[in-house]
Amino acid sequence: MAAAPASPPASTKAVAPQPSKSFQVYNENAGQQHPERTGFLARLKVPTVVLETPSVSHTMAAALSLSLLNHTLFLKNQVPFPVAQLSRMPGGKSNPKVAKKREELLANLDTLASHLQTTFVALSTAHARCKSAYTQSPSFSRTTDENEDPEGELRHVTSVKEGRRGTAHLMFVLGTSVGAARARILLTIDGLEVKVWGARADDPASQSKEVSTKSEDEDGDKEDSDSGEEDSDSDAESDENMTDSDEDGSEAEVSISGDEDTDEDEESDSESGPPSSRSPSPESPLARSRAPSPESIPSTPVVLPRSLPAQQAFTFSHPLPSAAATIRAPEPSSASAPPRPPLLQTRPPQARPSASPKAAQTNQLSHAEEQQALRAAERLLSRTLMNAWADGEGDMATELAPTQTHIYLRAPRRFVHPAWAARQNLTRSLDGVLDAFLEDAGAVPAPAGAKKAKSRGVRTEGAWIGCRGGSAFADKPTRSVAEGEEAGLGESEEDEGDEEIWWAWEGKIVGFADW
Repeated sequence: MAAAPASPPASTKAVAPQPSKSFQVYNENAGQQHPERTGFLARLKVPTVVLETPSVSHTMAAALSLSLLNHTLFLKNQVPFPVAQLSRMPGGKSNPKVAKKREELLANLDTLASHLQTTFVALSTAHARCKSAYTQSPSFSRTTDENEDPEGELRHVTSVKEGRRGTAHLMFVLGTSVGAARARILLTIDGLEVKVWGARADDPASQSKEVSTKSEDEDGDKEDSDSGEEDSDSDAESDENMTDSDEDGSEAEVSISGDEDTDEDEESDSESGPPSSRSPSPESPLARSRAPSPESIPSTPVVLPRSLPAQQAFTFSHPLPSAAATIRAPEPSSASAPPRPPLLQTRPPQARPSASPKAAQTNQLSHAEEQQALRAAERLLSRTLMNAWADGEGDMATELAPTQTHIYLRAPRRFVHPAWAARQNLTRSLDGVLDAFLEDAGAVPAPAGAKKAKSRGVRTEGAWIGCRGGSAFADKPTRSVAEGEEAGLGESEEDEGDEEIWWAWEGKIVGFADW
């Protein structure tokens, strides 16, 4: 009887967070199932969300980033209502100026939502092309060389079974500029899926397509060579016929000259006797039609049945659209060679793409499941922020006057996106803000014997998004050491592309308070 009440505390002890960090929310016992991977995330001092996924996809990162921005705008008094409700509320008889601000804000947020989808795709590709990508895990190995990648764009891209993960930092600055910031919110996405989007070098389907294409080309070349041989045979036959006709003409001339010569009658009679039988006669056009020129080929192949097999073989190798039905089912009696399949049927039926209703239904179900996972993650983030607000730790609620909201992203120099502009002049100041935030959050240890620098301006708030696969940020110091050991003297150009700077979103978000 005494053992029964003792079992519930034992089961909930591993799941419940520490009292001082009650704002941390774990999704379905993530900390209990993988304590060695999520231990770093459990020690953080900021609102932390651990997703039950091996990595954070680009769609998940975009959805959570936009969700945090919407919460920030409402908690910082930039909008009178939550953004999700604001978009569904009718305008009514509000002030035209306020209605215009509302429409502009919703339109800019919608544009940002579409840009974030491709932003994390470009960021994932930029991280995958960095030189240090192969040192993230012991299971990584290089798969490209100079012959496969002459331009050097994919020189350090590797293919792994579990997938690589990286870290992304997104900062929301409320104020007219970075120097005059009235609030700063920093979002760290720990475990972002890293891969080169659009590369299908290791795709088995593409390899099978290449093999099938090569086989089709080989079959086509073989049929072309066979048809070429048949054409050469027919040409040789026509040349032989032309030679016979030329001999007939020369012998006829000899017979005519022999008749005119009276001194050699006997010799001319003996020489002109046999050719006289081949002399021009009413049937000579039929005899000379055995070797017609290409321009004089009759339309109906009834003149000489001996040239029909070659003509049928030539037509069979190069079928015409109008004769497709006749070519696919040739008569056995009219073919002198074994029939060959036409070029239109060289690809097997199973290689052709099939759009069955079952496959479409599977795609729809996968999309529905993805949307359900995104909604669950957004609710988890909302609950985490609400718990932080209620406990007084990590409180993001502040009464601010409506102002501008700037969005900054930390990405390598090789990052390319039309909606983001490099702001290298802000790298030093924003890196200082990031270092102070990481130190306050417990992500990096404080330097030994060094006094903590007093932060200037407003305090930086933020949230941390992790995953069940572990923290990619915790493995970064180990990777940095490996990079220093393996770095060479001639890799300065590649290191310049790997350097991370801050990028600014070129859109404009301005809050409003009136309604």
